[in-house]
Amino acid sequence: MQTALSLLLSIATQLRSSRVQDVITSIQTYRALPAERDTAEYVLPPDVILVTVGDGSARLLDMSGDFHAVPAVGARMLQETLGLGAAAAVSRIAAHYGVAREQVQNDLPAFLSELESQGLLYSRGRGRCHRKSGLALARMLLQPCLLATHRLRSSDAKARILLVVARLSFSLFGWTQTVTAWQDVHARCAARPAGEPDAGTIQELDRALRAAAASHPVAVACKEQALCAWALARAAGLQAALVVGIDLFPIAGHCWCEVRGHPLSDDRERCDRFTPVARW
Repeated sequence: MQTALSLLLSIATQLRSSRVQDVITSIQTYRALPAERDTAEYVLPPDVILVTVGDGSARLLDMSGDFHAVPAVGARMLQETLGLGAAAAVSRIAAHYGVAREQVQNDLPAFLSELESQGLLYSRGRGRCHRKSGLALARMLLQPCLLATHRLRSSDAKARILLVVARLSFSLFGWTQTVTAWQDVHARCAARPAGEPDAGTIQELDRALRAAAASHPVAVACKEQALCAWALARAAGLQAALVVGIDLFPIAGHCWCEVRGHPLSDDRERCDRFTPVARW
Protein backbone atom coordinates (compact mmCIF):
# COMPACT_ATOMS: atom_id res chain seq x y z
CA MET A 1 0.00 0.00 0.00
CA GLN A 2 1.35 3.39 -0.93
CA THR A 3 2.26 5.95 1.69
CA ALA A 4 -0.38 8.59 2.27
CA LEU A 5 1.56 11.54 0.94
CA SER A 6 2.20 9.80 -2.37
CA LEU A 7 -1.51 9.27 -3.01
CA LEU A 8 -2.34 12.84 -3.98
CA LEU A 9 -0.79 13.71 -7.33
CA SER A 10 -0.53 17.23 -8.72
CA ILE A 11 -2.23 18.71 -11.76
CA ALA A 12 0.85 17.94 -13.81
CA THR A 13 0.40 14.18 -13.36
CA GLN A 14 -0.11 12.44 -16.68
CA LEU A 15 -1.60 8.94 -16.87
CA ARG A 16 -1.51 6.60 -19.83
CA SER A 17 -4.85 6.41 -21.61
CA SER A 18 -6.87 3.31 -22.42
CA ARG A 19 -10.48 2.67 -23.35
CA VAL A 20 -11.31 1.68 -19.77
CA GLN A 21 -9.55 4.68 -18.30
CA ASP A 22 -11.39 7.08 -20.59
CA VAL A 23 -14.77 6.18 -19.04
CA ILE A 24 -16.09 8.44 -16.28
CA THR A 25 -17.92 6.20 -13.82
CA SER A 26 -19.27 8.71 -11.29
CA ILE A 27 -19.46 12.42 -10.50
CA GLN A 28 -19.94 13.70 -6.96
CA THR A 29 -20.38 17.28 -5.75
CA TYR A 30 -21.29 19.07 -2.54
CA ARG A 31 -24.78 19.76 -3.84
CA ALA A 32 -25.40 16.17 -4.96
CA LEU A 33 -26.29 14.87 -1.46
CA PRO A 34 -28.04 17.73 0.39
CA ALA A 35 -29.44 15.47 3.14
CA GLU A 36 -26.39 13.33 3.89
CA ARG A 37 -23.96 16.25 3.90
CA ASP A 38 -25.60 17.70 7.04
CA THR A 39 -24.47 14.76 9.17
CA ALA A 40 -21.51 13.31 7.24
CA GLU A 41 -18.11 13.27 8.95
CA TYR A 42 -16.36 14.38 5.76
CA VAL A 43 -17.80 16.26 2.79
CA LEU A 44 -16.50 17.82 -0.38
CA PRO A 45 -16.21 21.62 -0.20
CA PRO A 46 -18.74 23.52 -2.34
CA ASP A 47 -16.22 24.30 -5.10
CA VAL A 48 -14.85 20.75 -5.48
CA ILE A 49 -16.06 18.07 -7.90
CA LEU A 50 -14.98 14.43 -7.52
CA VAL A 51 -14.85 12.45 -10.77
CA THR A 52 -14.02 8.73 -10.73
CA VAL A 53 -12.69 6.93 -13.80
CA GLY A 54 -12.94 3.38 -15.15
CA ASP A 55 -9.46 2.37 -14.00
CA GLY A 56 -10.35 3.20 -10.39
CA SER A 57 -8.49 6.50 -10.26
CA ALA A 58 -10.18 9.85 -9.67
CA ARG A 59 -9.92 13.53 -10.45
CA LEU A 60 -10.55 16.30 -7.94
CA LEU A 61 -11.65 19.49 -9.67
CA ASP A 62 -11.26 22.55 -7.49
CA MET A 63 -13.22 25.22 -9.34
CA SER A 64 -11.43 27.88 -7.29
CA GLY A 65 -7.97 26.37 -7.71
CA ASP A 66 -6.24 23.50 -9.49
CA PHE A 67 -7.28 20.10 -10.81
CA HIS A 68 -5.68 17.01 -9.23
CA ALA A 69 -5.31 13.35 -10.20
CA VAL A 70 -5.65 10.69 -7.50
CA PRO A 71 -4.57 7.06 -8.11
CA ALA A 72 -6.94 4.16 -7.53
CA VAL A 73 -5.96 3.44 -3.92
CA GLY A 74 -6.37 7.09 -2.94
CA ALA A 75 -9.69 7.33 -4.78
CA ARG A 76 -11.04 4.35 -2.88
CA MET A 77 -9.87 5.77 0.43
CA LEU A 78 -11.62 9.05 -0.33
CA GLN A 79 -14.87 7.49 -1.53
CA GLU A 80 -15.12 5.12 1.43
CA THR A 81 -14.49 8.01 3.84
CA LEU A 82 -17.08 10.26 2.20
CA GLY A 83 -19.67 7.49 2.22
CA LEU A 84 -19.08 5.83 5.58
CA GLY A 85 -16.73 7.97 7.67
CA ALA A 86 -13.09 7.37 8.49
CA ALA A 87 -13.52 4.55 11.05
CA ALA A 88 -15.62 2.38 8.76
CA ALA A 89 -13.38 3.24 5.83
CA VAL A 90 -10.34 1.80 7.62
CA SER A 91 -11.94 -1.65 7.93
CA ARG A 92 -13.22 -1.74 4.36
CA ILE A 93 -9.94 -0.56 2.85
CA ALA A 94 -7.89 -3.03 4.90
CA ALA A 95 -10.15 -5.88 3.83
CA HIS A 96 -10.16 -4.83 0.18
CA TYR A 97 -6.37 -4.61 -0.11
CA GLY A 98 -5.58 -7.42 2.33
CA VAL A 99 -3.40 -5.30 4.60
CA ALA A 100 -3.31 -4.77 8.36
CA ARG A 101 -5.80 -2.30 9.82
CA GLU A 102 -2.95 -0.61 11.65
CA GLN A 103 -1.32 0.33 8.35
CA VAL A 104 -4.51 1.91 7.07
CA GLN A 105 -5.05 3.65 10.40
CA ASN A 106 -1.66 5.30 9.94
CA ASP A 107 -2.04 6.15 6.26
CA LEU A 108 -5.66 7.30 6.04
CA PRO A 109 -5.53 10.24 8.50
CA ALA A 110 -2.39 11.60 6.84
CA PHE A 111 -4.01 11.32 3.41
CA LEU A 112 -7.22 13.04 4.55
CA SER A 113 -5.23 15.75 6.31
CA GLU A 114 -3.31 16.41 3.08
CA LEU A 115 -6.58 16.81 1.18
CA GLU A 116 -7.92 19.18 3.84
CA SER A 117 -4.77 21.30 3.74
CA GLN A 118 -5.25 21.78 0.00
CA GLY A 119 -8.91 22.71 0.41
CA LEU A 120 -10.16 19.53 -1.29
CA LEU A 121 -11.95 18.01 1.69
CA TYR A 122 -13.82 19.32 4.75
CA SER A 123 -13.99 17.61 8.13
CA ARG A 124 -16.72 18.70 10.53
CA GLY A 125 -14.54 17.70 13.47
CA ARG A 126 -11.90 20.29 12.61
CA GLY A 127 -14.04 23.42 12.80
CA ARG A 128 -15.54 25.48 10.02
CA CYS A 129 -14.72 24.93 6.41
CA HIS A 130 -11.93 27.31 5.42
CA ARG A 131 -13.85 28.54 2.38
CA LYS A 132 -15.65 31.81 2.99
CA SER A 133 -19.38 31.58 3.55
CA GLY A 134 -20.26 34.98 2.20
CA LEU A 135 -23.19 34.33 -0.10
CA ALA A 136 -25.27 37.10 1.50
CA LEU A 137 -22.39 39.53 1.04
CA ALA A 138 -21.90 38.39 -2.56
CA ARG A 139 -25.56 39.03 -3.31
CA MET A 140 -25.48 42.42 -1.65
CA LEU A 141 -22.39 43.60 -3.54
CA LEU A 142 -23.04 42.03 -6.91
CA GLN A 143 -26.74 42.74 -7.42
CA PRO A 144 -26.53 46.54 -7.90
CA CYS A 145 -23.38 46.21 -10.02
CA LEU A 146 -24.87 43.60 -12.36
CA LEU A 147 -28.21 45.38 -12.68
CA ALA A 148 -26.48 48.69 -13.49
CA THR A 149 -24.30 47.00 -16.12
CA HIS A 150 -27.27 45.47 -17.88
CA ARG A 151 -28.85 48.93 -18.22
CA LEU A 152 -26.06 49.95 -20.61
CA ARG A 153 -26.98 49.94 -24.29
CA SER A 154 -23.62 48.88 -25.68
CA SER A 155 -22.96 45.12 -25.78
CA ASP A 156 -19.24 45.84 -25.90
CA ALA A 157 -19.35 47.94 -22.72
CA LYS A 158 -21.45 45.32 -20.94
CA ALA A 159 -19.04 42.55 -21.86
CA ARG A 160 -15.96 44.47 -20.73
CA ILE A 161 -17.49 45.39 -17.36
CA LEU A 162 -18.89 41.93 -16.74
CA LEU A 163 -15.47 40.38 -17.30
CA VAL A 164 -14.06 42.59 -14.56
CA VAL A 165 -16.95 41.82 -12.20
CA ALA A 166 -16.61 38.09 -12.88
CA ARG A 167 -12.90 38.10 -12.13
CA LEU A 168 -13.44 39.98 -8.87
CA SER A 169 -16.35 37.73 -7.95
CA PHE A 170 -14.33 34.54 -8.33
CA SER A 171 -11.41 36.03 -6.41
CA LEU A 172 -13.58 37.15 -3.50
CA PHE A 173 -16.25 34.45 -3.28
CA GLY A 174 -15.09 31.39 -5.22
CA TRP A 175 -16.96 29.49 -7.90
CA THR A 176 -20.08 28.26 -6.10
CA GLN A 177 -21.04 31.46 -4.33
CA THR A 178 -20.30 33.57 -7.41
CA VAL A 179 -22.47 31.45 -9.69
CA THR A 180 -25.26 31.31 -7.11
CA ALA A 181 -25.23 35.08 -6.63
CA TRP A 182 -25.22 35.75 -10.39
CA GLN A 183 -28.06 33.26 -10.87
CA ASP A 184 -30.09 34.98 -8.16
CA VAL A 185 -29.69 38.34 -9.87
CA HIS A 186 -30.70 36.97 -13.26
CA ALA A 187 -33.58 34.87 -11.95
CA ARG A 188 -35.84 37.90 -12.49
CA CYS A 189 -35.06 37.76 -16.23
CA ALA A 190 -37.63 35.65 -18.07
CA ALA A 191 -35.80 33.10 -20.21
CA ARG A 192 -37.01 31.25 -23.29
CA PRO A 193 -35.35 28.68 -25.56
CA ALA A 194 -33.42 30.43 -28.30
CA GLY A 195 -34.90 30.11 -31.78
CA GLU A 196 -34.03 31.11 -35.30
CA PRO A 197 -35.20 34.72 -34.76
CA ASP A 198 -32.55 35.03 -32.03
CA ALA A 199 -29.66 34.25 -34.36
CA GLY A 200 -28.79 37.94 -34.77
CA THR A 201 -28.79 38.53 -31.00
CA ILE A 202 -26.57 35.50 -30.39
CA GLN A 203 -24.16 36.59 -33.09
CA GLU A 204 -23.90 40.08 -31.60
CA LEU A 205 -23.28 38.73 -28.09
CA ASP A 206 -20.65 36.35 -29.42
CA ARG A 207 -18.88 39.20 -31.24
CA ALA A 208 -18.94 41.50 -28.21
CA LEU A 209 -17.63 38.84 -25.86
CA ARG A 210 -14.78 37.79 -28.12
CA ALA A 211 -13.76 41.41 -28.69
CA ALA A 212 -13.89 42.21 -24.96
CA ALA A 213 -11.80 39.17 -24.00
CA ALA A 214 -9.24 39.82 -26.73
CA SER A 215 -8.71 43.48 -25.77
CA HIS A 216 -9.08 43.15 -21.99
CA PRO A 217 -6.14 44.68 -20.07
CA VAL A 218 -6.13 41.73 -17.65
CA ALA A 219 -6.02 38.15 -18.86
CA VAL A 220 -9.32 36.41 -18.19
CA ALA A 221 -9.86 32.67 -17.96
CA CYS A 222 -12.57 30.54 -19.51
CA LYS A 223 -14.58 30.75 -16.27
CA GLU A 224 -14.93 34.52 -16.52
CA GLN A 225 -15.79 34.39 -20.21
CA ALA A 226 -18.35 31.64 -19.72
CA LEU A 227 -20.05 33.43 -16.81
CA CYS A 228 -20.22 36.69 -18.78
CA ALA A 229 -21.67 34.88 -21.79
CA TRP A 230 -24.26 33.26 -19.55
CA ALA A 231 -25.21 36.61 -17.96
CA LEU A 232 -25.57 38.38 -21.31
CA ALA A 233 -27.66 35.57 -22.73
CA ARG A 234 -29.97 35.57 -19.70
CA ALA A 235 -30.26 39.36 -19.79
CA ALA A 236 -31.31 39.00 -23.45
CA GLY A 237 -34.08 36.64 -22.35
CA LEU A 238 -32.43 33.44 -23.61
CA GLN A 239 -32.00 30.17 -21.77
CA ALA A 240 -28.32 29.32 -21.24
CA ALA A 241 -26.19 26.91 -19.25
CA LEU A 242 -22.72 26.99 -17.72
CA VAL A 243 -20.88 23.77 -18.51
CA VAL A 244 -17.72 22.42 -16.88
CA GLY A 245 -15.81 19.69 -18.70
CA ILE A 246 -12.57 17.77 -18.23
CA ASP A 247 -10.01 16.05 -20.42
CA LEU A 248 -8.58 13.10 -18.49
CA PHE A 249 -5.23 12.57 -20.20
CA PRO A 250 -3.42 14.80 -19.48
CA ILE A 251 -5.78 16.29 -16.93
CA ALA A 252 -7.24 19.60 -18.05
CA GLY A 253 -10.48 21.48 -17.61
CA HIS A 254 -12.60 23.97 -19.49
CA CYS A 255 -15.75 26.00 -18.83
CA TRP A 256 -18.13 27.38 -21.44
CA CYS A 257 -21.63 28.74 -21.92
CA GLU A 258 -24.16 26.95 -24.13
CA VAL A 259 -27.18 28.48 -25.83
CA ARG A 260 -29.30 26.01 -27.79
CA GLY A 261 -26.57 23.46 -27.17
CA HIS A 262 -23.96 25.59 -28.94
CA PRO A 263 -21.04 27.39 -27.23
CA LEU A 264 -21.37 31.16 -26.96
CA SER A 265 -18.08 32.99 -27.45
CA ASP A 266 -16.24 29.67 -27.75
CA ASP A 267 -15.40 27.07 -30.38
CA ARG A 268 -17.38 23.84 -30.69
CA GLU A 269 -14.26 21.91 -31.65
CA ARG A 270 -12.47 23.06 -28.50
CA CYS A 271 -15.38 22.28 -26.20
CA ASP A 272 -15.83 18.81 -27.70
CA ARG A 273 -12.38 17.86 -26.35
CA PHE A 274 -13.84 17.95 -22.84
CA THR A 275 -16.35 15.60 -21.23
CA PRO A 276 -19.05 17.59 -19.37
CA VAL A 277 -19.15 16.82 -15.65
CA ALA A 278 -21.37 19.62 -14.30
CA ARG A 279 -23.95 22.12 -15.51
CA TRP A 280 -25.45 25.25 -13.94
